[in-house]
Amino acid sequence: MLLDRYVDSSLAYQGGGRALGVDAVAAINAFATAGLRADRTLLLAIETSAGRARIGGRGEAPDRLEREQDAFFAATAAAYAALAEAEPERIRVLDAALAPARVLEAALEAVEDLLV
Repeated sequence: MLLDRYVDSSLAYQGGGRALGVDAVAAINAFATAGLRADRTLLLAIETSAGRARIGGRGEAPDRLEREQDAFFAATAAAYAALAEAEPERIRVLDAALAPARVLEAALEAVEDLLV
């Protein structure tokens, strides 16, 4: 199964960004998922300003999350970084500022060991 959001994003966005506490959000998710964990998480990391520039370039109105202040995104990024540091074998950090083809190549490399 491949998902674009799962527990790690809840930990970062709600636990870190919304300051609900990563441990508290982890406990709720562990109960809700019966402890199911992702085999691999790909963290597409990019500076907030570059991410905002990409969003602005879409020509669409920003959604509720995209309208958050930079402090929210900094807290979310810090939570993601802490998760990645704690589980480097499971959470792979990819430089999302690279060209799309290079990001795809890095993503495929990051999951290659799971496909054998």
